[in-house]
Amino acid sequence: MVGEEITTTDGELIGLFLQKGIAAGLTARQTALEIKDQAALVYLEHPYDQFRRHLSEEAIEDVAGLIDIVEVYNARSDAKANRRAGELREILGAAPGAGSDAHTVGELGSVYVEMEDFDGAQAFLANLRDARIVAGRPKVLLMAEAMFRHKIRQP
Repeated sequence: MVGEEITTTDGELIGLFLQKGIAAGLTARQTALEIKDQAALVYLEHPYDQFRRHLSEEAIEDVAGLIDIVEVYNARSDAKANRRAGELREILGAAPGAGSDAHTVGELGSVYVEMEDFDGAQAFLANLRDARIVAGRPKVLLMAEAMFRHKIRQP
């Protein structure tokens, strides 16, 4: 599976099962349509995390009908952000996703998804709906690292 985190003018989106890269700098809607043109999946990452780039509420509304997966558990996000993402997933009827959002080797596997094997984008999406999200490393450590990095990046 080929995936790409794409920077849009409205924040970030992920395309899964891409056949070719998608240019950065398009609107979220244009990006989602480009993903769909490849019969690929639109993955909305950490939609309510205050420390990471994400789409605005307006941009989410604009692409709502194109979103296949909402990340409901991000190892670097706090419980409130993850809970709100879960509520959004329910509203949209999207599949739940999860990720470690690893920026260091030690963060790999801090959260992962266990699911049945799949063959292609639609089977992946169907199996993801019945998958199990497994949290590993304590979130407090990941959140502390994320907040520290956010503060040192600010001018």
